[in-house]
Amino acid sequence: MKKFLIAFIILAVVGGVTWFFLLRPETISQETLTQDFEEHRQAYEDIAYYLTKKDITTEIKDIPMAGKQYDGVVYEDTDEYRAFMEAIYVIMEEDHDAIISDGKNVEFVYHSTGGRFRKLYGSVIYNGENQVKGKVTVPLTTNGWHLYIAQG
Repeated sequence: MKKFLIAFIILAVVGGVTWFFLLRPETISQETLTQDFEEHRQAYEDIAYYLTKKDITTEIKDIPMAGKQYDGVVYEDTDEYRAFMEAIYVIMEEDHDAIISDGKNVEFVYHSTGGRFRKLYGSVIYNGENQVKGKVTVPLTTNGWHLYIAQG
């Protein structure tokens, strides 16, 4: 009986760990990303506006330090820059891994939380057009915002 109990405990621990690393459900979905976009829409728009207006190529992976150059974004003493920085704080405090810009397209990449076999990658993309080249997206709005979800 004691051996059976020990075997059962070991099996439960191994099963739980296996589930966590391989089969854990993903929190990224079209509904959750759309809801997050609507909740923080002004922050998304401030960032996209600033990066596309200034034609800035950058990859922001954490919250920048105020008053210093950061990933191609040069400090300015303007209202646009302050709105941009405040928006960065709002977006990067959420489940985002990066904000990637090539000066024309801005991609807000979400952190994936699923297990190895159920991992999804999601992003909100702004390009001001009806389509995003090379990606199958769902339009979030009619003015160039798109939702992209891929399994990987």
